[in-house]
Amino acid sequence: MNREKMVFKALKWLFTFFVVGIGISIVGTAFMFIALRFINVESLGVTATEMGFVDSPIFLGLLIINLVLIGLLFYYVRTFFKNLELDQIFVIRNVKMAKKISLLLLILTFTNGLPDLFKEAYTLELTYSLAAAIIWALSKILEKANMIAEENQLTI
Repeated sequence: MNREKMVFKALKWLFTFFVVGIGISIVGTAFMFIALRFINVESLGVTATEMGFVDSPIFLGLLIINLVLIGLLFYYVRTFFKNLELDQIFVIRNVKMAKKISLLLLILTFTNGLPDLFKEAYTLELTYSLAAAIIWALSKILEKANMIAEENQLTI
């Protein structure tokens, strides 16, 4: 049991690192796009037309939205592992967390490829939709488990 708690704790800290990394990436991306307005990209050996999509505020907005969605996903997964570490398995928070994770994955199915739309053909991220379906099913299992756990607490 202690080994499992150590694994949950390690995963919680790993996803904490990911959340912090995403936050730094959002700030870094914003600064990069601001800096590109003041740098002569042709002096870097890149033509202005090659950098045109990067200079777009729409591209910047889509990229930051994706980073925020992925950051939220990592935060919710981190919270899920924190609950597991604290032995809070059959609680309604985990059901809500699993539903939020599946919703974020479903949204990422469509939004993850949008920044690439400016560069090349858009592809649908089927991996996200498959993961969303699996986690949504797990949330339903957790929901039923919570109902059974509550009924067991009421019986003497």
